[in-house]
Amino acid sequence: MCKKLIALLMTGIMCISMTACGSNQGDQKAEATENNASGETAGAAKDTLNVVVDSDVGNMGPFGSGTSFSYLAPQVYEAMFELGYEMEVTPRLAEKWDKIDDTHYTFYLRQGVEFSDGNKMTADDVIFSLNLYTQDANYGRYVEHVDFEKTKAIDDYTVDLYFKEENAFAFSQLAGVRIISEESWNASPDQMVTDPVGTGPYKLQEYVSGSYFTLEANEKYWGGAPDIKTVKFTVTSEPSQRTTALETGEADLVMNLQASDVEYMNNKEGFTVIQDITVQSMSMFFNMNDASVFSNKELRQALCYAVDNSAINVAAYGGFCEPSKTYFSTAMMDYTDDMESAIYSVDKDKAKELFGASGVNGGNIRIATDGTTQETSIAEILQSELTQYGFTVQIDNYDPATIWSVGADPTQWDILLMLGSAPSGYGLDKMTAFLTGLNFSGWKGEKFDEFTELCVEASSTADEAKRLDYTKQALEIVSEEVPAYSFIQNVQNYAYVDNLNFKVWNQASLYVKDLKFE
Repeated sequence: MCKKLIALLMTGIMCISMTACGSNQGDQKAEATENNASGETAGAAKDTLNVVVDSDVGNMGPFGSGTSFSYLAPQVYEAMFELGYEMEVTPRLAEKWDKIDDTHYTFYLRQGVEFSDGNKMTADDVIFSLNLYTQDANYGRYVEHVDFEKTKAIDDYTVDLYFKEENAFAFSQLAGVRIISEESWNASPDQMVTDPVGTGPYKLQEYVSGSYFTLEANEKYWGGAPDIKTVKFTVTSEPSQRTTALETGEADLVMNLQASDVEYMNNKEGFTVIQDITVQSMSMFFNMNDASVFSNKELRQALCYAVDNSAINVAAYGGFCEPSKTYFSTAMMDYTDDMESAIYSVDKDKAKELFGASGVNGGNIRIATDGTTQETSIAEILQSELTQYGFTVQIDNYDPATIWSVGADPTQWDILLMLGSAPSGYGLDKMTAFLTGLNFSGWKGEKFDEFTELCVEASSTADEAKRLDYTKQALEIVSEEVPAYSFIQNVQNYAYVDNLNFKVWNQASLYVKDLKFE
């Protein structure tokens, strides 16, 4: 039961922090902005794009994470194919491919492609990159179905790729595998964290930690030199200052306009606002390991009954988001209206009853956030609820670039707040990735095995009706066991000058190669 996704939003694998929610796309404005970031009048030739983002890029290697990395990655790195504006399959380093059967593909690579350091791309780099991804805990799921014993380079520009079994998402997951030069990787002293090397239309020009990063056009790009020669991403953590930067001409594009400024900028001549319903949802993961108080199921259920998703929407997002209806967003392609059992209706009496039934009489709880205003606000709401029942709650604010590594270490938290989705746009894929693959919660036992088996059965069947039924059964287990709980499904706001042909790329990014000032 698929339905068209409206502007899918990512992970990545990636988890993106955002500062605004809403719905519907803003009306296009006819007037061009009077000034741009370099002081030129509208309509004048302009080849520099100034973008305001809310956080530092941090790790710029192929395994980076966080909001700003998701903006850098499409400019610098490329996969054999990618998922585009409407999540359509878009050829990149592979010109074409043949599907031999459900587990066997032959990819034909572009010839003459160079990495930004001058190394030539070959099929050996593809094989190297596929193997490299197995070494990363977060990104390894992109290649979890690849049969490495059979997969090989036929010649310099042909890759014979096999999957271990038929899987609904195995092919699309390859869009997340950025192709890296083996020679460049081995020569990098820090695994490209500060000096990324890819085949993309841009390469790193300058990086000032916590302040900005600038990319310059790769004039030797196989797809032709970009119209925009320089793109500067400026880090501005204060939401109101991002709006001001756009108004004053310091910025051409704000990737995360705060909700309270949407109407204001929508009514201001010379600017356009887009509000995209996303496939992201804000969730909390419970640490189910024995060392955490949340190894107790009744305690997990109690907190879910205690929190009010509508109140969280108002307090953390100004009411511009939508309260979650199930573990994943309703924008996911496999969502149906009868999947709402995974969300608890707020019930303070039931919460009190379960807190008592848990037998847990207070204790220390640590809540880990990515440091954004929204997650901090949610953490404070959870802190308030838990304090009423005798718990001592500590909130640890990290940042979007490090929260994934924190999540992978359950000794650092009892509740982990994280924004997540799935590159494929399927809720089943998100459940499989976060609750079985990454498994931040440390979930195990009979119910975990049953849940895992349902996810495997669902992803391996070609029967859509069966897949949907398995997905619903898996959601019922999530509702009962509560390894994670979703509060909000997000909407992200973008604002930009009218003479820029901006369009949201993939799930919540941009592809500068396609942009220009008109």
